Amino acid sequence: MNNQDDTVDLIQQALTGEERACQSILNLYKGRIFSYVYRLVHNYHDAEDITFDTFIKCFRSLAMFDQSKPFTTWLFTIAHNLTVDYFRKHKTPPEYLVEMHPGGDDPVTEYERKRRAEIVDDALARLAPVDRELVILFHKEEHSYQEIAGIMNLPVTTIKTRLHRARKKLHDIVCRKRNKP
Repeated sequence: MNNQDDTVDLIQQALTGEERACQSILNLYKGRIFSYVYRLVHNYHDAEDITFDTFIKCFRSLAMFDQSKPFTTWLFTIAHNLTVDYFRKHKTPPEYLVEMHPGGDDPVTEYERKRRAEIVDDALARLAPVDRELVILFHKEEHSYQEIAGIMNLPVTTIKTRLHRARKKLHDIVCRKRNKP
């Protein structure tokens, strides 16, 4: 039940005060929102708070949502704005968390996977916060250029340009790191 039509139905039900519809919306999207925010703030409790605030704001503003547009873009925009507010309040730059996936039984393969993850994590940490967020939204959250433009309130051409530059910077950083002994 995660397509746009089902979400619109849930929104309609939530607008009439149907508690189960609100719970369904929360259950469908809280994992993705939490994951996105956590990768930016790198603090479990702060990510929980921002995720919670995202859904409070979502449900309070649900009547203003334009149902002809993707719900996820609107929801991620709320999360983005709350995360930006968090960084302004705490005056700290966001960090990126590379999720560790369970490895196989081969210790050499596991070591290499962890080493690659560390290199990518380090490279992402060296990017400007806005570039890091673009990489996360596009590659991890799999949002389109148009969706990211809506979330970040930037033109699509700016998104494409910055993402291209961020990928180049990542590539350069990773290549330099690999060539070090």
